[in-house]
Amino acid sequence: MSILSKILNSGITTIVAAILAMSVGILFPSVGSKFKPISNIFLTLISVSVIPIVFSSVTCSIVQIITKKEREIKIRDIVLTFLGILVIAGIIGILTSALLNPAHDISNSATISNLIMADMQKSITELSVDDSLNLLHKAGFSDFMITLLPGNLFKAFADGNIIQILAISILVGIAVSKLDKNTQISVTSSLEVMTRSFKKILAIPTKILPIGLFTLLASNLSKVKLNDLLAMKHFCLCTLVGFFIITLVSCLILRIYSPIGFKNSMSALKEIIVIAFSTCSNQATLPFLTAALHNRFRLQEDAINFAIPLGVTMCRVGNVLYYAFIAIFIASIYHEPLGIYQYCFIVIGSILTSFAASGASGVIAISMISIVLDPLNLRIDSILAILIIVDPILDPFRTVTSLVMNAALSCFIINNKRKKEKCE
Repeated sequence: MSILSKILNSGITTIVAAILAMSVGILFPSVGSKFKPISNIFLTLISVSVIPIVFSSVTCSIVQIITKKEREIKIRDIVLTFLGILVIAGIIGILTSALLNPAHDISNSATISNLIMADMQKSITELSVDDSLNLLHKAGFSDFMITLLPGNLFKAFADGNIIQILAISILVGIAVSKLDKNTQISVTSSLEVMTRSFKKILAIPTKILPIGLFTLLASNLSKVKLNDLLAMKHFCLCTLVGFFIITLVSCLILRIYSPIGFKNSMSALKEIIVIAFSTCSNQATLPFLTAALHNRFRLQEDAINFAIPLGVTMCRVGNVLYYAFIAIFIASIYHEPLGIYQYCFIVIGSILTSFAASGASGVIAISMISIVLDPLNLRIDSILAILIIVDPILDPFRTVTSLVMNAALSCFIINNKRKKEKCE
């Protein structure tokens, strides 16, 4: 058992498992799809621990940040940093789509037209048997603001609505910080016990990580069809260029602000990157990223317990870039001229859409691009089927892009103050 545990915990084993999973999922999709039930169990073991860890760690961090006289980080610094990088991601998405023009090959593609007709009914069925595709346009940012705080506290936890849970955690943290000192200690001690307990549960899927990642990646990639990939290859390549640029920015930040150096940083993140690529879930990577930043990067625990859940939920640079990219892509298909005000709206709208889509996945998350498109009088109906086809290909890269940026921003936010103090 000791030898088996060492093998399973090896980084090489994790990488080999990912390569095998990609081979099985793409080359033998019928085999890969059979791993779906096992992958669901593995993902559930991770998800069941994430929600209570987010609630307890964020609540305790809020209490610490408010009550500490000398704060390691300020909430204002976190919010401004996140907003700044989201704006940059939106601009990169616009520039990448405008300069590389992925719509050029797609507009006149007979293959894409056939794919739209073949997959439209499938897209409608995924939503509901009785729903029409036009119902996707009813979701707006006002709906997001209304549902930010749940009417039923327990329903938010039962549904795993991460953005509502984050909002509840912040409110509870503020409320606890206003209580007397003894009560604060009592509440935070109980929450810390909860955190440690669920981290023990999280240790179970961690011990069999390569097996779990193999089943997840094989089942997810079994949905990808090579013909569809070839038809949308230019669109996918252009999108990946955007993700690559954002990742380079992340690496630059890590090189300057990581306390352990760039090489060691990437070594510490490599297994978490594989997890992000396999699960396509920001929430699933949250406990692993938090542990790595504390144990490997040696960043202050209170700071990362607040910054990481907030970043994973709200600072999804991959999503912002993708929404801005799609908006320009669709405008190009319809030959819709855009001015400076429209470009500014696309950047702001993409950020708001990433907030609104937090916790959503698949066709619902993609359809929320209508928040950006509707005010520009652009339609998504016929394009939605195309985007659904390539989403299983791009979603892993989108998740990894956001993961690496959140790690880099955590180093920047926490270490920026230390660097200034050393200079002084």
